[in-house]
Amino acid sequence: MSVVDIEVVSKEQNSFIRSCNVKVDGRTIITPTRAIGVTKSNRGELDIASPLINNKFVPFGEVYARVTLDDLSKIIDDDYAGQKFSLSLATRLNQLRDSGAVPYLMLSLVDNERNPYNQMPPPRILDLLFNLIWGTQNNNIVVPPILGVLPNEKQFVDFIDAIEERQQASIDRKDLPIMAVVPSSYRLIAPKILERYWKIGCRVFAFNFENKKYGAFGYVIEKLHSELNEFSKRDKENYIIHALNPKFKTGRGDTSRINNLLGSGFGFDSYGPNHGTPPRWIPPPTPPLEAKSIFDSKTYGFFSLSDIITSKDTVQEEILNTNAFRNVDLDSIANQSSAKVRKIRSSYNLEKTLMELRNFPELIGDGALIKYLSEKNRIQNEIKLMKNVAEKSFMEEKQKRLKEWFE
Repeated sequence: MSVVDIEVVSKEQNSFIRSCNVKVDGRTIITPTRAIGVTKSNRGELDIASPLINNKFVPFGEVYARVTLDDLSKIIDDDYAGQKFSLSLATRLNQLRDSGAVPYLMLSLVDNERNPYNQMPPPRILDLLFNLIWGTQNNNIVVPPILGVLPNEKQFVDFIDAIEERQQASIDRKDLPIMAVVPSSYRLIAPKILERYWKIGCRVFAFNFENKKYGAFGYVIEKLHSELNEFSKRDKENYIIHALNPKFKTGRGDTSRINNLLGSGFGFDSYGPNHGTPPRWIPPPTPPLEAKSIFDSKTYGFFSLSDIITSKDTVQEEILNTNAFRNVDLDSIANQSSAKVRKIRSSYNLEKTLMELRNFPELIGDGALIKYLSEKNRIQNEIKLMKNVAEKSFMEEKQKRLKEWFE
């Protein structure tokens, strides 16, 4: 049995779109939602999101830290360093909780070049990671250490065995829900990974998108839903799926369009910010006023600050009437530093996407989210793809039912 209570409240017909009530540690999260991401050194997202969090919008809160084997070895050898590290994480978790979010700790193990660690960690390192994850105060959900792609199925099995062993050892203190992290390559490497996680009580699953768009994993998403649906029907227990590290937007210039707000159409109940994997391609710098990076909620595309400055219409008025731009003088923004412009831009994008997301549960209750998204002209290809993925999956379910009928 899971220690997280999940109730499916509403669904849209012939699609993956749904809204759930997820009860964790006395708080109810209404999906679709997202995680508010902070680090030890930066709580910027929390400061922007706090005014928007209330009883109707309870997000997850993600405290992210990237650690190397060298970092962890120093903590093992120095108790003070370990206490200081854990306290800094606990402080952020508490700040998220005080804001109204449901916080969890995410530790990503990387090598000394900051690339994902593609091996099972040494026992003493894995034990320390578990100590930090289970032992850091104010952590409401256990997220196992984020690793790279393990080389074989045996290492995946060993990893889950270690998680189960620590889970059993920790129940006497507090039985926390576990968010199972599913690698993007799980279909090829460890086809039984979902069932193993399910058997140890996981009902919250995170799929690692590695900073890629949803549409890049259509075939894996189909399989993910198919397998989890079977477990759910068999045991009469619900689950949710979290999109870990999805790409914020896709395309460049005039083709730019939002990606992370589209997770619900692919069956993801929540998503987290891009922390886990650095981008593989870094675009050349664009003058900050010219970059197509300001989210447009009417089209789900992006425009530039120069577009806003010259528009002088209701679009400009709407943008200026936000917390991010309320005290910004557009006439002098060209004189601001690039860092200042980027901060304003990021604040605005987070604020507007959160405002969009807060409306999704009500739209789903009315059976109207897919219609609402279909009216956004920049994401028409994505809409077709999410419909195709869902249609294929539901056709397979229908075929299975017919097969059972004739057997």
